[in-house]
Amino acid sequence: MEQHQQSTVVITGASSGVGLYAAKALAQRGWHVVMACRDLPKTERAAQSVEMPPNSYTIMHLDLGSLRSVHQFVKDFRATGKPLDALVCNAAIYMPLLKEPLQSVDGYELSVATNHLGHFLLCNLMLEDLKHSASQPRLIILGTVTHNPDELGGKIPPRPDLGNLDGFAAGFKGSNVMIDGKKFEPVKLTKIVKSAMY
Repeated sequence: MEQHQQSTVVITGASSGVGLYAAKALAQRGWHVVMACRDLPKTERAAQSVEMPPNSYTIMHLDLGSLRSVHQFVKDFRATGKPLDALVCNAAIYMPLLKEPLQSVDGYELSVATNHLGHFLLCNLMLEDLKHSASQPRLIILGTVTHNPDELGGKIPPRPDLGNLDGFAAGFKGSNVMIDGKKFEPVKLTKIVKSAMY
């Protein structure tokens, strides 16, 4: 990290778990962390709970289930004038007990919208920002082993299967909310969304 300019990282889903502890670790190493989350008060409480110094982070609203929110986040981030040196795509929702799919404000199945489409849009919009980094820019996408059929989590049914991507072709609307175009299965959906990200 250069002495004259503090590096900046955006971390989605930084209010808990891996995202929160990555934010803390990077702040301790001198990075300025933009905690991009839906629930701003929760994120502030989380940052305080792990004793992040107040000047080491900025909390900004981002709801990855809304394409409009993603566009607004990028606009708001650019208005800060901060450079973007790293983007960590960590946020995800997991709702294995759902009986029926939930829809995002844009009409997509909510897990697909949040875990895949929102991050895809965010990455594409922020690539230009990363290109202007004075350091070595990084784009990091986190996932779990639940999508990997070679790991224990991937062996537990239902198995992830992208099929012929019929859900993609149908725009994840109507009865085609699964990426493989098959019947809604919330546990399988999460595994498939993770597979599609890699």
